[in-house]
Amino acid sequence: MTRKFLFMLLMVSSVFIVAGCEGQRPFTRDTNEGSTQEMLMESRDAIRASNVGLRVDLYEETFGGIFERAAGTSQGSGVVFEAREGYYYALTNHHVIDSKDYPRSEYHVVPSFEDEEYEASVVDYDASKDLALIKFPSTDLDIPLMDIYAYEDDVTELTGEMVLAVGNPSAINSMVTYGEFNGMHAIDDVDFNVIGHSALIYPGNSGGALTTKAGEFIGINTWGSEDDTQNFSVPLNEVHNFLDTVDFE
Repeated sequence: MTRKFLFMLLMVSSVFIVAGCEGQRPFTRDTNEGSTQEMLMESRDAIRASNVGLRVDLYEETFGGIFERAAGTSQGSGVVFEAREGYYYALTNHHVIDSKDYPRSEYHVVPSFEDEEYEASVVDYDASKDLALIKFPSTDLDIPLMDIYAYEDDVTELTGEMVLAVGNPSAINSMVTYGEFNGMHAIDDVDFNVIGHSALIYPGNSGGALTTKAGEFIGINTWGSEDDTQNFSVPLNEVHNFLDTVDFE
């Protein structure tokens, strides 16, 4: 009886020892957590710095050839990526700068964290891609440029990865939202596949940059869904194709 009791006691002790060792397994922190957070913060600041708010004032012609500002105006965002001969150049959407049937339009940009507006002009556009190029004087400004050629891989490889979107919704200066790259999609009235993602896009975000979590430019935010579950951007390759046809002069 004594030997049997001692054997059972030994077995029970072994179970508690094993369980105790399992419970005391050292906690391991993800060593990339800090660096990922720092990367996101740096990317957020970088894409904000190259972002501009864009306002389009539309005018109607009244009797006597006098122009009066129309009730509605267009607002959006732009990505500053080039500086030459006294001007900054920024990408945006065609639907943002489209003057529709109004005989006169004026364009104004507000760089991130600036209060002053600067007059801008349209250099070129492609309505089929919903892309446009604008320019504004670079005097007394120091805007970091977005490197729109930094990302060299296939954007489809980003499926499931985090993306960042920047814009100026409701006059909020350079708001950044985060989401997931969901893949490439076909949508109505567009003859190329667009990027689908879950980073929120609001009115005023149109023309802002979509980037990887490392801040690499991959597209222009263009279309938002009604339920905010899926938003769409013009992909990098279509932006490059558009710029290949543009005369910067």
